[in-house]
Amino acid sequence: MSLLFERVSYLRGLADGLDIDKAKKEGKLLAEIVSVLEEMAYAIEDLEGNLEEMDEFVDAINDDLSDLEDEVYSDEEFDTFECPDCGTEIFISEDEFDEEMCADVKCPGCGSEYIVCDDDDNDDDCCCGDDCDCDDDCNEGNCNCDCGTKDSDK
Repeated sequence: MSLLFERVSYLRGLADGLDIDKAKKEGKLLAEIVSVLEEMAYAIEDLEGNLEEMDEFVDAINDDLSDLEDEVYSDEEFDTFECPDCGTEIFISEDEFDEEMCADVKCPGCGSEYIVCDDDDNDDDCCCGDDCDCDDDCNEGNCNCDCGTKDSDK
């Protein structure tokens, strides 16, 4: 029982101890005031209970939102792919790629399904071992960078 209920009970006891005639106007008024105070105490207790439930619910939502923010705004790398059918930009997490650096993707815009490969990780490095962007010619023995490596040197 809360302090408010104790105080209302105390007032009820005082009113009952005064031996006020409830048939008279003053007695009716005092009895009704105490009765209204008691109803207000019950209503406040219900509101406090509801507030506690809402606080717990808001805390749970806050925890879930925090987890979601951590997932969405983490340092995780994403590749983007534009759907050729509808042009929707699709974000693909690095975790979704398999060992060949390909991922099954379903467009959220049109529902088309694709297999997308991460070209950055599938590119063959230069025969010299540098990341010199000499394209595929290097793999054909015609290195285009200044490394001086020839097909016979591979």
